[in-house]
This record gives sequence, structure tokens and C-alpha cells, in this order.
Amino acid sequence: MTGLTIALVYDLRSEYLARGYSEEAVAEFDSEETIDLLAAALTRLGHRIVLVGNGRALARCLADGARYDLVFSIAEGLGGRAREAQVPAVCELYEQAYVFSDPTTLAIALDKGVAKRVVRDAGVPTAPFVVVANGEDVPAIGFDLPAFVKPLAEGTGKGCELASVCSDRRAVESAVADLQRRFGQPVLIEPFLPGREFTVAIVERAGGPEVVGLLEIVVNESAAHAVYSYTNKEECESRVSYLTANDEVAQAASTVALAAYRALQCRDAGRIDIRCDAAGTPCFLEANPLAGLHPHHSDLPMAASRAGHSYDWLLNAIVTSAARRYGLDIPRGMRHAPAKAFVPVLHAATAGRPDEADTLETAEHVQAALERLGYRSEFVRFVPESGSIAELARRAPACVFNLVEAVDGIAAGCLLAPWYLARAGLAFTGNGFEAFVATASKPGAKGLLLAAGIPTPRTITDAESFPAKVILKPEWEHGSLGIDHASVVAGTSMQRERREREARFKTRFFAEAFVAGREFNVAVIDDGKGACVLPIQETLFVDWPDERARIVDFDAKWTPACTAYRNTPRRFGIESTEPLLAAALSEHARAVWQAFGLAGYARIDFRVDANDNAFVIDINANPGLGSDAGFVAAAAQAGIDFDALTELLLCAAGTGVARWPATLKHTG
Repeated sequence: MTGLTIALVYDLRSEYLARGYSEEAVAEFDSEETIDLLAAALTRLGHRIVLVGNGRALARCLADGARYDLVFSIAEGLGGRAREAQVPAVCELYEQAYVFSDPTTLAIALDKGVAKRVVRDAGVPTAPFVVVANGEDVPAIGFDLPAFVKPLAEGTGKGCELASVCSDRRAVESAVADLQRRFGQPVLIEPFLPGREFTVAIVERAGGPEVVGLLEIVVNESAAHAVYSYTNKEECESRVSYLTANDEVAQAASTVALAAYRALQCRDAGRIDIRCDAAGTPCFLEANPLAGLHPHHSDLPMAASRAGHSYDWLLNAIVTSAARRYGLDIPRGMRHAPAKAFVPVLHAATAGRPDEADTLETAEHVQAALERLGYRSEFVRFVPESGSIAELARRAPACVFNLVEAVDGIAAGCLLAPWYLARAGLAFTGNGFEAFVATASKPGAKGLLLAAGIPTPRTITDAESFPAKVILKPEWEHGSLGIDHASVVAGTSMQRERREREARFKTRFFAEAFVAGREFNVAVIDDGKGACVLPIQETLFVDWPDERARIVDFDAKWTPACTAYRNTPRRFGIESTEPLLAAALSEHARAVWQAFGLAGYARIDFRVDANDNAFVIDINANPGLGSDAGFVAAAAQAGIDFDALTELLLCAAGTGVARWPATLKHTG
């Protein structure tokens, strides 16, 4: 399967400068470098690129009968409130498929006053404003000063400058008159919001629009003024700091941005600007459904990159969204990528414990699969604060295959790898930092499960009445570390047993009500459409002594010479034999995926009691991929061999270096 024929439409700064236009007039237009980088990335994704030029050139081509699978336009247009809508309007006139929002949305978003009315009427927090028509005087302003004054229909910070912040009416009148004269258009006046400023990157996925990155914008003291202006944007490398943020205010800003994106009916991708008022409430500023796409200079790709999404991933997501809308059949990613794209395998294991040795073996299998798939790969050992990730970033890998499950044998260290990788702007397989934080602590994860209404065995504290049986688990360890045949104890002896285990294993334990019954593992993977549940596996307990609790302890998982290892085979097939139970497990697994913001792949473990009530007992955001791992076995049941699984995990990482295997089967 080949890629699409994509017509690239754009306005070049150099062409308009040569025709006598000023730097400010063409500020929103693109450089040759941007077009070259954009075309190169789309080519890497397997598409054939036709460089058309500006909107008039496209109109001539379409009038002459030329047609393309998609028009990918970043052309801003030169004049009028609807200038950004000109290319999509021409496309609709000639029934030509195109990327990004339709003419109505683009025209509304460019007119800041109309956009604010639409967003405000949708219930999205928006500061009050006044629009002064060109040539008219400033009317009464119904809000307190200082005010911020800017052109009604410009972007890239044009007309936003130190003089835009006005502390009295005379300054407002002067700024309005100056902008009307310079830009020949109405002017918008709004309160100057003194709080934090964010720009939010949104991309359309199969399930709808998603926030894929957020940057907090901080103008440096070295800048000429503290406004995110045209001048500061042009020299952002030295004048502006772009910070990652995920606190409550940043999350609220993301929610406001997503609501504004939906209210304006944006498509494929866009960027929403947010600023907080004096009370810290995020307010909609403006929308950019035709955002800049220079990989290192434009806010949309920069925000996505800081969140761990590569430039190729961003473009692939945009094209895929548009193709989905038009029913186009395209390969998802870069099967025809350069043969030596670099995909290193990151780990932190040593050949000590069996689980660490398993990680090393898995790394070898993954590297071999990558080489068979045509990538260049090598092992990279993750050592926090060593500069290893910074050095890796300088080598510009297409993606990092993350297999870090512990650091120095400590399971909690696993969450450091995605944090370092995201901070370096690298794409990587598996879950991000937030998902690791949410799932690393078992008691903490149980609290989130209960808050989301997902059944999980209750945690037993010293102050409670003791159930007949409890199971003692380490708070932070995964892979059955710290769990053995004596982990299930009488509730009355819980306190003593827990103290003994904490002394022996040198880590904190907690007690959970023991669910006597069956045990299941549910593997979930991102198949490009959302959370796909792979065939469900049950762990059997064959010839099990009555006095021994039926649990998968450390020996059953890691010690082949042990009877428990041999007597705990896995079984598939409950989808046909017990469809109601399979449906319940699948539903709970998808609910966990959604509640914890999981991505890439994960495994959710369940206990099921005698009444077929299912309880989540563990969430593994980085499940093992060893030759005998349950996740690999579930993939095989779905018709996915190890090479195809490796490729699928790369594609789920959003890197554009792989395609979704056609053999993937949904269950549940």
C-alpha cells in the first residue's frame, strides 16, 4: 500500500518581501525552511508531495483539472477577515479533500470578536471585550483598566506590543487609533489578564479531539517588554521560556482549550491560547485552527514535542484525521521509512534478580526485531542525572523503545525514564510520566480506582475489623516481588506479618482484602482507534494444595524449577465460553485505561470471586515483553507475532515509524 498524493499549499515570506511587502505584513507567512521540513516529514510518512505554492496557484491547478488525495494548506492569505478560509473554500468549490478546519471555522476564528462570542455563548470562560470598527471612536468600556488592545484579525502577535497594555482611557484611544491606521481593520479591547499564560496543542484522534501538549509561556526579563508580542515571538529562543506544566491550573487551561476547540468546530488540529485572570481562572484568548508548523519555532509542534510526540507523529495524526473524514485508505505511518531510522532500546536492568535478567533478555529480543524491521538499534542504559538522555537526544532517534522497569532494582524508579524522555522532547513507546505516577503506588492506584467507580479489593487498615483473609503486598513493587506462598494471612495476624515482611524486604507493605477465586490478565493496546482489549488470559492453578492460596507469587512467575511455576499455565478462550465475564473484564479494563490516562500498552490484573464479580488488583503501565510474558502470549492469540507487536508498539508511540498490523483482532 502506498501513501497519499498531498498538495502542499503555502505563502512564502520571501516571495511577498520581493514584491515590496513589509516584514510585519508577511509575519504569518512561512520560510522555505518550514516548507522543506514539512515536505520532508510527509515524505518520510510515505506520501508523495506536490509543492503547489499559494492559494491562487492551487485555484489554477484545480481549474485545469488537477486533483490530489489531500490538500495540506498552511496558506494564511493576504487580505480580509476570511483570508485563512480562502484555500479551503476553493477546495470545497472543486470538491477537493483538504486538511484542517472548514472555511466557516477559519473565518470565525480569525475574527477574534466573533470567536469570543461563539466561545462565550458555549459557556467557556472568556474575558469581556469591545470591538471598535475601523474609523470609529472608542465607546464606553464596561470593565476595569488596564486594558489590552490588538487588531481584530491578525495572528503571530502582530499588533501586540508594549503599547497594547493601556492603563487609562487616553492610552486606549491612542493605541486603537494607531492600530486602525497601521492595519486598516477593527480593533479589539479586552481586560489585561495578569495571570499565567498557556498555549494548548490539540489533535483530532479516532475518539475525538485530545490535548497533546501544553506550554506555559513566560516572557524573560531580557525581553524588551513582558508581552508575548510579534517581536518576542520572532526571537522566542532568547526572549521567551516555554515551560511544561501539569498542575491544577494547567489542567483547567487544557479543559477550557478543549471546550473552545469544540465550540468553534475545529478539525484535525489546532492551538488554543489561554490566559488567567486575577483570580487564577483560565480564560479563552484566541484560537488558531491553522497553527504554524515549523518543528522548532512554532508553538503547536513545540507543545507536542514537550509531551513526547515527534514532529512526524504530529503530521501523521493530522493527515490521518483528515483522511478518516474523507474515507481515504492510507498506511498508518512509515512502512517505507529510511532503512536505518534509529530506534534505541532503553533499559536500566542488571543480570541480578530473575525479573532484571528477563528485562535484559527482552531488550535483546526487541533489538533483534527492530533490526529485522529495518531500523538501526542499540542498547542504551538509563542512568538518571548522568546525561544519558541528553546525549541520546543529540543523536535524534526516531523513537526510543522504553523498557525501564526499575532503577537500581527499585521499581519506583521506572517513572523517571518517561519524565527524562519527555523533557528531552523524545518520542518513546509505552506510557508517559503521569500514567506511571498514577499506577506506581498500589495503594494510590486503588484510591483512583475507587474514585472512578472501578471495583477493587478494599485496603485494610489497622483500625478496621479484620476480614478472614488478607493479602500483604509491597506498596511500590510490581512483578510479584515481595509476594510468596505465605502472603495470604489471617486478618488477625496482619499487623505482625506486615512488620516482619517490611523488615525482610526493606520496603513498605499494605494489606488488601483477599479475593478467593480465579485470576485473569487483560492486555490492552492502542490500535490507532483507542483501547483494544487483546484475548483475555486466565491463570490456572493445577494440582494446587488446598492449604496454599491460589495466587501468582514470585516463584510462580520467575522460578522455572519451582512447582508453582509449572502448575500455573495460562488459558485463553473465555470470550466464547464465558462471554458475560469476558465482556465485564473488557469493560473494566477500558475503564481503567480511560481513568488512568494510559497510552501505548498496559496490562490489568483481576481476581474474580465465586459470583463472577471482577476486582482490579494491579495495573502495569509497562508490562513485560519477554518470550514467556502474558502480554506477548495475548498478542499471539490475536494473530500478532513478536515483530508485528514491536512495530505496533512503535506506531502506538505516535512516531510515524510503523504501520498498524492488519492482523489485529479486537475482543470483548
